[in-house]
Amino acid sequence: MKMKKQWIILVLVIISLMFFLNSVSAEKKIVVGVSCVNKDNQWWATVGNFVEQSADVLGCEVIILWANADQEKQVKDIEDLIQRKVDVILMAPVQKEGSSVAIEEAYAAGIPVVLFVRRTADSSMDKVAAGVLHDYVSFGVKQAQQVAKDFPNGANIVYLLGPLGATYAMDQYDLGFTVELKKYPNLKLIETYHSPTDTSAEGMKLTEDALVRFDNVDAICCPNDDLALGAIRAAESAGKLDKIKIYGNSGVIPGLQAVYDGKMAFTEMESQSQVAFGGLETAVKVVKGETVPKEVLLEAEVITKANVLLIKDAVFGGTIANPETFKPKTE
Repeated sequence: MKMKKQWIILVLVIISLMFFLNSVSAEKKIVVGVSCVNKDNQWWATVGNFVEQSADVLGCEVIILWANADQEKQVKDIEDLIQRKVDVILMAPVQKEGSSVAIEEAYAAGIPVVLFVRRTADSSMDKVAAGVLHDYVSFGVKQAQQVAKDFPNGANIVYLLGPLGATYAMDQYDLGFTVELKKYPNLKLIETYHSPTDTSAEGMKLTEDALVRFDNVDAICCPNDDLALGAIRAAESAGKLDKIKIYGNSGVIPGLQAVYDGKMAFTEMESQSQVAFGGLETAVKVVKGETVPKEVLLEAEVITKANVLLIKDAVFGGTIANPETFKPKTE
């Protein structure tokens, strides 16, 4: 009788332990390893902030590592995340081709990779679980169309292309901007500067060189707002900002301010909040085994002086679900 009672107690203890372990397992948060490009770039720093905010909404844990715009460091970061045994990796490739190594390693380790913002090389896309990406080809197309609209009688264009190897820049320029430009024979691309970075300091340096070399520049086009903001500083210093239109592409707050102030002719809203939340949400769904689209392309919204005060995004305040409009600084 005593032995039977001990067995009953043992069974009850085991059942209680099973319920406890199941409860702990149910409460365990999904851990997402996030590989971002460059914290020194304002656009990317904002993406990182929205990833953290999205993690709170989605109830997951994120480990964010910054590649510092260095593809070799990103590979090492992915190896670090693999060693930490994260559940899934959310990755924004530094370079289109160079990112393949990191993706191959994660795939071999059995950790799914979800791309966000940028794509990887076509040869590695079959090893990617999903992607929430900006449609950078259309960004370049729309920029060229705006230049054509602003200069119906023709223009001489300088393009600041950087950083080298970055998907977003190359897709905008190679597949979007230059292809669309061929439709307008009176628009002349007189120089393309290949830059190692996409910072405002680099934009200023390259524009200073362009304004010394060429006295007939009508437009300066850039794949992001940081380069364009640097171009604005150089053109202002040279006393030529009233003669040159500068085109950005990313929609950071200083870029929108420049559009509002009449210093930048054009940018596009490359929403950090949408791509951060969409990418992280997709990564969580992949871990849970839910069906997700292989690729989601996020369209940009053209921004000029005419509509800069109408654009809504969580980066201006509010929430991802209920964003607010841009609020410029006024003197």
